[in-house]
Amino acid sequence: MENTNQHLSLGHFRYAKEEAFKNPLAFIRDFCSQITTIELFRQDNLNLFYAACTRMSDHNGKFHKHASEYVYDHRQLIEVIEILWTLYHQESTHLSLSKNHPLYQTSQWKDNGIDLEARLNSPAKYYRKLENQEINDIMLFLKDLFLYRNLDEWRELLDDILSYAYIDESIGSGADISSELIPIAEYLEKIAEAVFLIRDLTAEEKGRIDTIDTSSNDENEDEHYKTLLAELNDPHFTESLIAYLNTFWAHLENENIGHISTLISLPSALEQDLIDYFESFHPKFISRNFRRIYMGYLEHLFETGTPSYYEELRSFTAHMDTFFELLDLADAETAHWPQNNRIGWQED
Repeated sequence: MENTNQHLSLGHFRYAKEEAFKNPLAFIRDFCSQITTIELFRQDNLNLFYAACTRMSDHNGKFHKHASEYVYDHRQLIEVIEILWTLYHQESTHLSLSKNHPLYQTSQWKDNGIDLEARLNSPAKYYRKLENQEINDIMLFLKDLFLYRNLDEWRELLDDILSYAYIDESIGSGADISSELIPIAEYLEKIAEAVFLIRDLTAEEKGRIDTIDTSSNDENEDEHYKTLLAELNDPHFTESLIAYLNTFWAHLENENIGHISTLISLPSALEQDLIDYFESFHPKFISRNFRRIYMGYLEHLFETGTPSYYEELRSFTAHMDTFFELLDLADAETAHWPQNNRIGWQED
């Protein structure tokens, strides 16, 4: 499995969106500062893996900690791996440390091993699984990660892990993977460390965010877009919400990679109905209850086996992911509204 520096396109990805594909370092910056923390991401990955590795017949039973979050954790992990795959195939990506950098590791792991006590008492204390050379040049880890399994193989493995997380049997029951369980767990922790290390390295260089050049030569189109945004001057709808609606429909077009979205302006009646609805019901209340129904449905499917309508189910889960993203966005965009009269406003 070689790094072929193949030409990348959105067709390589299941979950990564266009803006993340264009600017993977910006995605990593936002993911690490707004979505999760290094230890939470590490634990989410391990919880999913532990659930897949245990059996109902084990002494302590099936590991089911935060089982309702496994589908989300699986999606999040695949998206991060897709972004790391993008970085790995960008020839312009340089993430090596200079010897005077505070995170630079001086001992060579092949000869001296990792001085774990020194690591935990240093600025690199959160990177306890990465080898010294991998911290000094994280591209070495990305090379190892995708030599171990390429992008499609990682997704296939994580799909299997998600399936086994919900059934009584263990993914380790099969002889073909039982010897790999410890390395896989190591990789899942290293993935969490790698994405946060990349964030730390690139955050130091303000303004230096490497991107794939996909800029348009049509400046008139950009000006037209800005003009339309200015016309949508509604106190309930911020520019970020309008921008999301502008790209939302293209996000659903899984098979139409070349689809270019156009600006969507909500009809006044629909806009008012949305405002009235979210004034009555808090997005957290809606999200919490729909997730309970949705997860019960998925758990039933995994208990009864993979259905014959797998592709339809895959499309459905993609739409549900987007639905929950919209509810999260609605939560953020309506946080300044009066809360006391909204049903479920105290949900956490």
